[in-house]
Amino acid sequence: MSGASNMSPKITRNLKIGDLEAETDKTLLLRCFIDNGTLSPLLDVNLPESIVIGRTGSGKSALLIAIEDREERAYFIDPHSISIRYLEHSDIIQFFNALGVNLDLFYRLLWRHVMVVELLRLHYEIRNERESNRLVSTLARMVERDPVKREALAYFREWGDKFWIDTDERIREITEKLSTDIKSGFGAALSNVELSVRGAMGLSQEQKTEITNRAKRVVSDLQIKKLSDLMDLLQDKVFNDRQKRYFLLIDKLDENWAETETRLRFIRALIEEIRTFRKMKNVKIIIALRRDLVDAVFEKTRDSGFQQEKYESYLVPLKWTVEELEELIEKRLNQVYRNQYTNEDVQFNDVFPRPRGRKRETSVNYILDRTLLRPRDAMQFVNECFSVAVNRERVSWESINKAELIYSQKRLASLFEEWGDIYPALAISIELLRGLKETFTRSDLSGEGLNVVTASLLSDSGDPCAVAVRQFCDPDGKTFSEADVISEFISCFYKIGVIGVKINDASGIMWADHDHAVLTKSEAKRANSMQVHKMLFRALGIRVAAGH
Repeated sequence: MSGASNMSPKITRNLKIGDLEAETDKTLLLRCFIDNGTLSPLLDVNLPESIVIGRTGSGKSALLIAIEDREERAYFIDPHSISIRYLEHSDIIQFFNALGVNLDLFYRLLWRHVMVVELLRLHYEIRNERESNRLVSTLARMVERDPVKREALAYFREWGDKFWIDTDERIREITEKLSTDIKSGFGAALSNVELSVRGAMGLSQEQKTEITNRAKRVVSDLQIKKLSDLMDLLQDKVFNDRQKRYFLLIDKLDENWAETETRLRFIRALIEEIRTFRKMKNVKIIIALRRDLVDAVFEKTRDSGFQQEKYESYLVPLKWTVEELEELIEKRLNQVYRNQYTNEDVQFNDVFPRPRGRKRETSVNYILDRTLLRPRDAMQFVNECFSVAVNRERVSWESINKAELIYSQKRLASLFEEWGDIYPALAISIELLRGLKETFTRSDLSGEGLNVVTASLLSDSGDPCAVAVRQFCDPDGKTFSEADVISEFISCFYKIGVIGVKINDASGIMWADHDHAVLTKSEAKRANSMQVHKMLFRALGIRVAAGH
């Protein structure tokens, strides 16, 4: 259609270049998928890359869906189908948590059990109890002359009639079984103890010490070895065809499917099991996680001897260039117009306005400058442009400007949702930026605006900015100065991507998504010149310099 003289079709009310959720955008996603270099290492079972990390809307789910589409033996495990809340409310789990017993090995066992079962279901297409029992018999014949593998099969026999049931029910079965094993391992020591938080609180210090020490031994003696031997058996006898690759895909781990502390421990156990499953040469476990959630997992579950660099080779950071996003938008726009209007190729400039001003600013660059360089942001802005330009043949600059206000407000609301767990009072804190100039200094954050925001934050309990404010306002001995409080706000705003900072005259403006994700305390204190991200100009009423 580019350069054609005929009139363009009018923009319809529901025209979109894609839904913002990958699951509901699957057909268009697969037709317009852009590989920015992350797909190949994930598909290579010989490479460790297994953990896709990125901010919300960066395309993590889309990448896993593309893997499922390309691979014959790929299967999604839904974390919502794993009853973590059942574990949280299990009497014995609460009992051990109250005593401070480390249950990481228990969580690893659950993941290992789930993934071994799913791999077997994937390979043998187990759908019912009869097929499950047939599998047990098949494996038994394979190992009848090998005493080590016969021992490994004991675990399989124990659970063989449960392999076909839903993941949720299977978790309940194995938890109840392991709870029984743990209780029996204690013998008379727990005979008169109520296995609950209240029971743990009623123990003497001597009893707590005795039970805690015994619990550590019992937990460490769980059936991890049997499952490890079973994995060796499966590698030798089942998953031994190098022409057949198997992928288990896990997404939505950042959703609210468990309480925060349990979820972090369970995700850490999953990461450890991803490393364990590397021994199965043509099997790969691939998961998607938000970058901040990965950081929280490593920070909150860190134990003695923890070395984060051991995990770096497993991480696949998902980032986009302007050129890649331009290609993605163009490809989606062309596909949507082909579906609805024409068989001709449609380019972005056929629908959006030509460059403007002395700098010849293009509309696609204007849009991408107001994103965090993520596909979801770009699609959302383009979709808003279409909504404003309904019944017109083209999107005008005036339509883009009108759409920007709606888009900017939605981006701000999305930030509140994305960062709510870490900064629950962000909607209050962000008001410190309202009405500022595009480029501002530390002194611009002082004064009446700071007083209003800090007063509103005093009643909040969990937000890091609120904690800093209370320390500053503590009449019994201030541990924070006003400069410390401002530095806390700067760290927050930088981390969530709403400001960039300049920490010295020699450096340029740093942004969390492009440079490094978190400012050190020293950097936050040295930050003097800052910029508000353009995506929030309209939502926060930022005063923009002439020519911008």
